[in-house]
Amino acid sequence: MIIMKMSSVRAMLPREEGPINRFFDNCMKRKRLLDDVPDHHRKHLLKAKHDLARARAEFDDECWDWTVVMAYYAIHHAGNALLSREKGLFSKDHSCLIIALQRWDLITADFMGEMAQVHQRFADAVDLDLTFQLRKISQYSVDEWEDITREDAGAILEVAARLVRFVERGT
Repeated sequence: MIIMKMSSVRAMLPREEGPINRFFDNCMKRKRLLDDVPDHHRKHLLKAKHDLARARAEFDDECWDWTVVMAYYAIHHAGNALLSREKGLFSKDHSCLIIALQRWDLITADFMGEMAQVHQRFADAVDLDLTFQLRKISQYSVDEWEDITREDAGAILEVAARLVRFVERGT
């Protein structure tokens, strides 16, 4: 039995309303959510689609670590497209982006239900943090990057593709 690397990765973001609100307030205080220019969400979405295409190419080449890296960036840019379109903001900070999406309910429960079908670990928006944690392993860990499996890469790629489509439907 293959144990997926993703099953051993811990999400680091808070899940309950109080801690989420405190985290969000800290992001605002540290200016991690910045004003975006009108209609800039289209550029974020274009970048997300480009990164998704690159992730698919890496998957086709059986390069699981870079599939994860590029899928992560597709998720990040798609999240920023959604945040920009709905709130006129963007974030370079992964954690603050996810918390803002969660805090403002920009990713629907129905969509997260679909994500849970991809992998049980994707039950709510803060589970997108798993992509960040797995991306760090893929990109920086010389000891663990080879442990990433086809299944891990495929699950992250599917999450990225679905998030890009979710954001794209709203434009």
